Amino acid sequence: MTGWLRRRWRLVVVRGHSMAPTLRDGDRLLVRVGRVPAIGDLVVFRARDVVPRTDVTWMVKRVHAVEPDGAVTVRGDNVHSQDSRHFGAVPPEAVLGVARGRR
Repeated sequence: MTGWLRRRWRLVVVRGHSMAPTLRDGDRLLVRVGRVPAIGDLVVFRARDVVPRTDVTWMVKRVHAVEPDGAVTVRGDNVHSQDSRHFGAVPPEAVLGVARGRR
């Protein structure tokens, strides 16, 4: 059961302020791996798939739109956030999953 649980859920720690005031630095998110995102969901995705020269491995953003091919347009809750307005849509294969809870 433990292996199954680890494949389906991940605990992600938020670093930075791009999702403030919703999320703060140090918040922990429970992420449902493989879940198809919908508008308004918080998604975790591989940053290097969309921002090649970043030091960040993962990003957390809010889904603004879902494209027909499954790509998602994302926005940060902080007005100074780097998001799809800067790097474009996030391909579906880059999305780890959808945040389902905060701890």
